[in-house]
Amino acid sequence: MRRKDQQLEFDFRQHGGERKGAGRKPKNAEPGMPHRQRSKKKRGEPLHITVRLADGLPSLRRGGAATLVLAALSASRDRQGIRIIHYSIQKDHLHLLVEAEDRECVARGMNALLSPLARALNKLWGRRGKVFPERYHDEVISTPTQARNALRYVLQNGKKHGVVLPSAIDPCSSAPVFDGWMERPSIPSIPAAPVVATVAPALTWLLTTGWRRHGLLDIRELPQRNKAAGRPRRNPAQSSCRASSR
Repeated sequence: MRRKDQQLEFDFRQHGGERKGAGRKPKNAEPGMPHRQRSKKKRGEPLHITVRLADGLPSLRRGGAATLVLAALSASRDRQGIRIIHYSIQKDHLHLLVEAEDRECVARGMNALLSPLARALNKLWGRRGKVFPERYHDEVISTPTQARNALRYVLQNGKKHGVVLPSAIDPCSSAPVFDGWMERPSIPSIPAAPVVATVAPALTWLLTTGWRRHGLLDIRELPQRNKAAGRPRRNPAQSSCRASSR
């Protein structure tokens, strides 16, 4: 973001010269996520979107914050040309699987989701400032293998972060309503019955039929670990979207 300069006198000697940092700054530039041009997206290709919370804020999985996120996801499940098919709420970020006609629809839909959600969270936390300071990251899903990997990554993300038991499903995700499990998970094993956001049914071939070519998901399958995930995890413990579980 362009900072406001404090200038005591006019000085036109170096207007756009070769000094370090000269020139027009990128519009809406934010620290963190690079402002690169997004990859091309075809009509039938879903997107895996990641949205990160600002540092130092309370967990999105607890109490009123989780309730607000679930309400926002339900309200935006089919709005502005974007359809939210699956989601996962983690402590400091959200994972979404969405379908949209084009990039313009994605941008409008994400703004319609995140802007009111940010205002609601700030009101809940009694603060001002940005809640989602970085650009959301997205990955275009173009093959059945990518689609299956994305489903596993989003629905099982709580296990990646060590907050859900290997044999359980994440109540802060759309896993309870997912119909592609190899063996139906035992939802009553979760201490508190999960409150699940209303999601839109998948329409693209990749999220309805294509991914199933590689087999249904096993409840014990874990997301693929990235290169940085070499440190030992803490003991898994179930996490609830309700404040009473923490």
